[in-house]
Amino acid sequence: MKNKINHLNWRLFLIFASILICLTTVLYKIFSIQISDSGFLQNEGAKRYIKYRTSTPVRGSIFDRNNFPLAVSIVNYDLYALKGFNKSQLLKLSEIAEIDPDLINEEFERKTLIKKSISNKLLLSIKKLKLKNTEIEIRHSRHYPLGDQIAPLIGFYGKDMAQEGLEKSYDNVLSGVAGKQKYFKNAKQEIISKPIEVSKTIQGSDIYLTIDATIQFFAYKYLVEAIKNNRAKSGSAIILDNKNGEILAMASYPSYNPNHPQRKIQKNRVLVDAYELGSVLKPIVLSRAFENKIIAPNQLIDIPRRLSLNDKVIVDSKDHQQLTPKEIIAVSSQIGASKIALELGYEELKKNYYKFGFTKPISLNFPSSAFGYMNIKENVIDKELASLGYGYGLTISPFQIASAYSVFANGGIFKDFKILKDQEVTTRKVISPETALHILDSLSMVTKVGTGRSADINGFSEGGKTGTVHRVRGSSGYAEDSYMASFVGITPLSDKSLTIFVSIDEPSLNSYSGGSVAAPVFLKIAESTLNYLGYFKDE
Repeated sequence: MKNKINHLNWRLFLIFASILICLTTVLYKIFSIQISDSGFLQNEGAKRYIKYRTSTPVRGSIFDRNNFPLAVSIVNYDLYALKGFNKSQLLKLSEIAEIDPDLINEEFERKTLIKKSISNKLLLSIKKLKLKNTEIEIRHSRHYPLGDQIAPLIGFYGKDMAQEGLEKSYDNVLSGVAGKQKYFKNAKQEIISKPIEVSKTIQGSDIYLTIDATIQFFAYKYLVEAIKNNRAKSGSAIILDNKNGEILAMASYPSYNPNHPQRKIQKNRVLVDAYELGSVLKPIVLSRAFENKIIAPNQLIDIPRRLSLNDKVIVDSKDHQQLTPKEIIAVSSQIGASKIALELGYEELKKNYYKFGFTKPISLNFPSSAFGYMNIKENVIDKELASLGYGYGLTISPFQIASAYSVFANGGIFKDFKILKDQEVTTRKVISPETALHILDSLSMVTKVGTGRSADINGFSEGGKTGTVHRVRGSSGYAEDSYMASFVGITPLSDKSLTIFVSIDEPSLNSYSGGSVAAPVFLKIAESTLNYLGYFKDE
């Protein structure tokens, strides 16, 4: 009897223990679900009745100085079929719009694009049909009214976001901030509420440039004409407003159509390229000689027919015998420039190039802008010093040389030119007003009696300098049959308003000098621009 009672007690104990374990497990699971996994489960549940959408901001536009659009965002409407859309509705839609035949046999098990870029008129007609299980999506695309005329400067924005140019430089300003909206759905996954704003959409800001679309047209038109007529490889042009420190135009060729989906990017040669410019640097060297009073403006300098420096012989095209400093600039004497550079010395020459902004970062926010390069050594021999004096051994971008020449127009003041209208222009003194006037006199001689007579504008005064350099060919040195032709000038001299630089890369050997190739482009751009701006002729 006693054994039977003990047996019952053990059975009772096991039953109660099992019940207790099961109860504890259930309670633990309830606690775990309610406390530990509640966040996860709530989120999973919310996914089934809450939907979030990102609200894409409208990208800001880019305008020229006169509010002409250079880059704008266009609203596009796309029609999508949602799950449940059927063939009868598609046939109904085909009565008012052209539909892709491949969609006829579509099952519409997921969101499907039916019609892209719907016109406003068609959009109203579709809305009148009151089709179920459809959705209109708003999409913004970028359009560039000036196309290839300004593409290397503006760049473009597409499905791969901002690419090149000012679109990339100022992407954080133009792009804005995306917003977020919340919707509630029912068991059928249909939206049953109005959008609830979670985070606000901040639209992109517009930017206004100092560029003038009309002057940009002149620069691009005449640059392209010259490149094609001279069978050249490429070229660039830039126009500066000296008084206000503003860039009026910046043209580069080859260019591309930013509105074409298969566009091929071409670089902005005005800002990205840096190369040796040759004789256009001679007035800058002379300005330091005047400042240091090493040479007087009317001093006669002996010019031998040949000048031997180390193992190099420098020769002028003519036997000048004697020239004043201004005449050295006018006839572009290599020997005269070499002698001035030797008188200055390497340290002064280097310091002077730095003061004019060479080999330094530029004032513009632009991708991959060139700084330029100078051949800096501890021991510079005479032939290297001389070559620095007539424009070899130093690379400069078109923007840098145009900015440097504006110093002569601005009475010796260097300005950090701007491209955004609301930017400030910083200035610093480089040379004296007297020196600037002496250089302007020499530049005037270039276009009247010197190498730049093709730049002489009918009815307006101007001054400038030609440049013709041999192009570097790989590691083999300078090519004898490849040139860069350039001209930089200031006009009108009565007002000193504009600085214009033009370069033509690798023109045909029939005509390749700066005076015959680049100077005529300066003339055409300058004449059209001055007339457009309403300047009265000097004569």
